[in-house]
Amino acid sequence: MKHLIPILLCIAAAGCARTLDLNSDTFATGNASQEKFGIDNQHCAQQAELKRSYDLQGVDAENVEKHRIYNRAFVACMRAKGYEERGGLLDFWVPYDL
Repeated sequence: MKHLIPILLCIAAAGCARTLDLNSDTFATGNASQEKFGIDNQHCAQQAELKRSYDLQGVDAENVEKHRIYNRAFVACMRAKGYEERGGLLDFWVPYDL
């Protein structure tokens, strides 16, 4: 029983790690100033939240689906503004179909 609790905690933590919203750490600032990057990041986060709210209105979606909708919208917005993902970072997010 002693060994079962740490194993279950690790499994729970691993499951939670896959259901996070992406943020500005996912993207490199490129030639943009920190101020512009921050404003663009905030705008994309708001747009992604709006997309998630609209797509899930009246729907009892799973938690993973909520993050998938947010992450796809956030990445699309940041890419449209000319930002590129940091190398190799999105390999972790393959389950989100980014």
